[in-house]
Amino acid sequence: EPALIPERVMVCMSSSVDAPRVIRAGARIAGRLGARWYAVYVETPREAPGRISAADRDALQRNLALAEELGATVVRVKADRPGDGLIAFAKREGITHVVFGQSARTRWEILLKGSTLNRFLEEVGDAAVQVIPLGGEKS
Repeated sequence: EPALIPERVMVCMSSSVDAPRVIRAGARIAGRLGARWYAVYVETPREAPGRISAADRDALQRNLALAEELGATVVRVKADRPGDGLIAFAKREGITHVVFGQSARTRWEILLKGSTLNRFLEEVGDAAVQVIPLGGEKS
């Protein structure tokens, strides 16, 4: 009979003020599964230490601190595009559950343009993907 694959949860982090919802959702899922979980932040050239805005940097620090407090292993990955870094990490670590945040504003745009999420589903085919809708009020 097949060996049991250990559950591993990855939360895709961002500097967004909405990110605590995604982090908490990841913590809950990992808790239910009794799984290790990772909060993964992709540092793109735009968000390099010298270029990221102070507000984004502060929000990111708070989000990373929250993730650690809730038991995540925080991982910073460097990549030109967030999707590349997330997919590479998920494959390397055998991630079984992925948690994304998605703002309502961009949902259609993303589906139409072939998003990080779609690439994920193609390339990390065995992972369960959960998308946490984020505040859609922003115009």
